[in-house]
Formats: sequence, structure tokens, C-alpha cells
Amino acid sequence: MRRLPGWIADWAMIENRRAVLWLPVALGLGVWTYFALTEEPPALTALSALVPLALLWRGLARRGGWWAYALCLLWLAFALGFGAAVLHTRLIASPMLDAPLVETVEGRIIEISRARSGAPRVLLDRVRIYGHETALTPTHIRLTLLDLVPAEVPAIGQRLRSYARLFPPGGPVEPGGFDFRRRAFFERLGGVGYVRDAAVLDLGAAPAADVLDRLGLALQRLRARVSDALRTALPGAEGAFAAAIVVGDRSAIDERDADALRAANLAHLLAISGLHMGLLTGLVFAAVRVGLAGVPMLALNLPGKKIAAAAALAAGAGYLALSGTTVATQRAFIMVAVALVAVLLDRPALSLRALAVAAVIVLLLRPISLLDAGFQMSFAATTALIAGYEALGPRLRIWSDLPRLPRIVLLFVLGLVFTSILAGLATAPFAAFHFNRTSVWGLAANLAAVPAMGFWIMPMAILAGLGAPFGLEGWALAGMGHGIGWVLGVAHHVASWPGAMAPVAAAPETVLALVSLGGAWLALWRTRVRLAGLGALLLALVLWHHAPPRPAVLIAPDGRLIGVLGPEGRAMDHPRTQSFAAETWLRRDGDLATQAEAALRPGFTRVPGGLSAPLGHGWRLEVRASSRIETADLMRLCQPNVLLVARHGSYIDGPCHYLGRDGLARAGAVAAWVEAEGVRLITTGTAEHRPWSPKPKPRAAPE
Repeated sequence: MRRLPGWIADWAMIENRRAVLWLPVALGLGVWTYFALTEEPPALTALSALVPLALLWRGLARRGGWWAYALCLLWLAFALGFGAAVLHTRLIASPMLDAPLVETVEGRIIEISRARSGAPRVLLDRVRIYGHETALTPTHIRLTLLDLVPAEVPAIGQRLRSYARLFPPGGPVEPGGFDFRRRAFFERLGGVGYVRDAAVLDLGAAPAADVLDRLGLALQRLRARVSDALRTALPGAEGAFAAAIVVGDRSAIDERDADALRAANLAHLLAISGLHMGLLTGLVFAAVRVGLAGVPMLALNLPGKKIAAAAALAAGAGYLALSGTTVATQRAFIMVAVALVAVLLDRPALSLRALAVAAVIVLLLRPISLLDAGFQMSFAATTALIAGYEALGPRLRIWSDLPRLPRIVLLFVLGLVFTSILAGLATAPFAAFHFNRTSVWGLAANLAAVPAMGFWIMPMAILAGLGAPFGLEGWALAGMGHGIGWVLGVAHHVASWPGAMAPVAAAPETVLALVSLGGAWLALWRTRVRLAGLGALLLALVLWHHAPPRPAVLIAPDGRLIGVLGPEGRAMDHPRTQSFAAETWLRRDGDLATQAEAALRPGFTRVPGGLSAPLGHGWRLEVRASSRIETADLMRLCQPNVLLVARHGSYIDGPCHYLGRDGLARAGAVAAWVEAEGVRLITTGTAEHRPWSPKPKPRAAPE
């Protein structure tokens, strides 16, 4: 430290114990770098951590001074994150369909859910596709059974065979949008499809491969039974909500309830995440510790705190298994487990160091989690709460002279408000970035609903679980239903307030990086140097406000839907085709309109054989969707300053920008900006070459 001048040495002396908190940040930066690449790096890059390890082992970093040692550690964390992402991708890789096909499919049902239409949907493993090479058969396939009701679906563990239409998992519907194909790759989901007008043949139970396989099937059956029991005991919206928070089954949630929860910023209550896991383990911890303290002999002879932590850890593990071990629940359990293990080791349970350990574990086990909105929001909220209460703690002593009961009530109310404000501010940028919506009245809704979740709904759920083996769960479920009714009532009431949901246009990735780094800088340091993080957050807001304009033209894969930015917003060429694409485009535009409303907007003009739209700067869009389009007609339309889209058009060569059948197949989704210099196109089909990307399709020879 003596080598450093003045205030830098003083700052380093104060903050040196906090520097370790930046290791998970560097680890995450390595993971992000891997996923930001457009080309898959060589497998040997996973060994890049050996270089900083060698420097540390030889002591070369120490000889260069504290700064060289710190840089070497950060480099090591970065290299570990990058290497973990490389290795995880190669270990998780499994075949994916690269083209649609219609064939007989056979497989074992390992999960039953519902599609948005309400039709039953099954997830299959041990997949066999007749007429398809075994080496190229996906590990998992998800099928929607359009002509069956849930009662007709074979049970979990049964094998089924049916004639199905299969598709590869879809990629982004616009460049820079959500990539379902990448998510499917890391879930080992190699294809999706549906069964229509065909019998589903139940082939009987499939033998389990081993003990873990039998245990997994048993847990899935238990989840299905619990979900059915909850919806039977609590008919309607309350039962659907209960199934979502107990076993993670959100398939029965009504779309109106889901919209209201999103508008009131209460949708996080549906996802089994840190809040639910924390409430459950916290309640179990408190109940066990109070119970032991109530028996003097046990309180004097047993380590009550550690026994309570062990019981809470076991309860959390059981909740993890019952909820289906989703990624969000795994992440929540790891965070809670780190805190409870800290209690067992006589360490502070809630500290930034414990949170850093949890982040490292999650990122090393599943690097793709870094890109999940849930991961970002969970760690942002927890970091903000720990850092905020760390800074606020000394100021709470001003109320130490108040009588006990008023002090408890005051601290509870202030804690609830402070927690909601901190968590809301920390997660708001991430929610706005990923979902392009911000809840104006979310603070009020959370102040009214979250206490009901913590002090009523979750305790009643625990009591119902304890009483279920003895048939005594009815009263607890009824009480749970009343609490859920209150939460839903709050959601619908707040959602009806004027301007409850404010749209936010899409922002570049730079904004998210600045928000993350600025928030970390603000939370992890202790001195006034932390205030520099506000500068990064302010810069992020400026860049968001001055974000690049949205594409003038958006084209869904294969040209099945086209949207043009017009005077009243984006206009669609169809009212009911490719609704997910339209929903995504409008949301990223910062537009609350529906696809049907967008289809009525001015922008497109119907012309003989198709549609036309002006694009500005003297350019126009010509769309031809007919399968009978003649090459001569395409040549006539292919003029300078024309973007010509023909879904079934053959190859032509002319002065226009042309996207025909083969060009659309290669391009995937297309975004076009019209500028004074011409039209600039960006596509998803050639944007990157990664294991989850579709194989490049050869260009057809000119006719």
C-alpha cells in the first residue's frame, strides 16, 4: 500500500476486505463474454485459467505488487467463468431438429403441463422418431396434444406413440430478441410439435433406468397429484395460484389474472424463487428455534440455532424437489443453502460474502443462468437489500429509546417500506429491459400483498402440508385461499388504476451492462467512492433515452408476418398470424397495442397480388405472399429503392433488395432500417455460429 499515493492508499486500506466481492463479477463477465461471441471458441480456451493460476503459484503476481496480485485474481475469475461456459455447453449438448418433419414419435412422459390454449402438453424422454437417425434424435421433445382433454392423457412414466408434426425450437423473432432455441439447447429440448387428428397410443409403463430415475418419476407424479388436489380444494383462480407457488405449476393461471399481476408488479409471487424459498425456510427456522427454546431442557443442552438451520435446510431441499427443481428454484435454494450453512459454521447468514459464494456456485454449475432475467433480478434485489441495511443499520439506533412494542411496530413498517423500495429500485431496470414494461404502482401493490404472502399464505401452506398425511389440511387450505384472494384482489385493483403499466422501448445491451456494473459499484464498496456508480447508472439512463431507432421493417422467420413502423406505431400485415412475433415486436417497440389493433393501423396498402408500404427516403416495401407468383412479375417489381419480400418467390437478380423463398429460409428473422444511404438489413440466420444456432442452409442455384 505504501507504493500508492495519498488517498488511493487510504481507500485501498479501507476497502481491501471488500475487493473479494468483485470475483463473482469478474466470473460473470467471463460467462457473458462467452455468450456474446458470434463464433464458438475452441475447446482448449476452457484451460485459459491455467495462465493466472501459474502466475499465482510461481508468486509472480505478488512480486509485481498488490495491484498485480489483484489483477491476476480477477483474470483467474474471468477465465474460470469463460471456461465454465465453454465446458458446460459441450457437456449439455444434444441433438436438435434442423428442419420440420411429420413422423411417428414414441417416448416416455416425464412431465405434463398445459399450453397457452389450454391443451395438454407432454415432455418426452427416451425419444424415438421413426425414419430418423438415432444419433440425431433429440433427448427431449415437447408435444401439444390438441385433440385430447387432460383426463385422456397417459400418466407420467407411461410411453406413448403418435403421429406428430415436429419443428426445431424457434430462434429469435427479431435480431437481438429472446432466443428460445438457445434456452431449449440448455434444457436439452431438441424439438417441439403437436398431435392433431391422430390417436395417442398408450404403450404402458416404461421401466426405470436406475434409482434416480425412479425417484424423479415419483416426484413428478407427486407434483401432479398435489397440483390436482390444490385445484380441487380451491376451485378457480385461488387453486391455480396455490398450484403455482407450491409445485410450480402455472398452467392453470387465467390470462386476466396473469396480466393483473404483471401490471401490479406482483408477477414475481407466481414464480418459486428467492422470496418463496426464503419465506419457507425462514418460517421453519423460526418455528423450530422457538419450539426448542420453549423446552428448557432442550434449550440448555442442544444447539437450537444450528438444529433450526438444519431443519430449514431440509425443508428447503424438500420444497426444491416438490417444485420441480426449475432453474429459478435451484438458484433460490443455493442462495438459501449458503446462508443456512453459514449459520451452521457460525458465520453471518446474510452478508455480501455469502451472496458472492452463492453467485459463484450458480454460475459455475449453470453459466447460462447469467442471461436469465430471474438470476439478474434475484441477485440485484438481494445485493441491494444487504448493502442497504448494512448502511442503514447504525441509523436505526436512534429509536432504541422507544418502548419495546412501538419500536417493533415502527421498525416493521419502516422495514417493509424500505425493503420494497430497495428491491423495487434494484429490479426495475432489469424488468424494464427484459419485459419492456414498468409498473407505476408496484410499490403500493407490494406493500399490500407481500405481507399477506409472508404472514398468511406461506404459513397456511406449511400447515396444510403438515396436516395432509392425516387428512387435516382442509382448514389450512381454506385460509390459504382467503390470503390468495386478497393478493389477487390487490392485483386487479391496482391494475385498474390509470397508467398502471408503462411501456418501455427496447434498449441496447450496453445499457444492461452499465446498470449491472454501476449497481455493483454502488453496493459493494463502503466509502464515498461508491457514489461513482451513480454516474454509470445515469449514463445508462441517457443511453436508454437516446437508444437507436427501432427497425422500420420487421420480418418473422419464413416471412409469415411483417410489421412496418408507421405514423401510429407498428402496423401488421395479418391480424392473427405468428402472434408471439407480433407480441414481441410491439412490446419491444414500447407499444401496448394488440396484434389485432396493430393490423388496423395505417401503413400497408393493398395492391393487386399483395401489399405495399412506404418506408421513407424514397424507399418502399413490396410484399407478395402468393404461391403462384411468376418470376416475370418479381422482375417487374424488383426496381431500385424497393425492398421486395416474396415468401414463395424463386431466385431473381435485380436492382432491388430481394428476399425470396430461399433467402427468407437462410435469413431467419429480419430487421431493416431505412437510411439515406439505403436499406440496412440484419438477420438472425447468419448472425452467429454457435452450438444452438441452426445449421446454415445452402443457397439455391440461380434459375
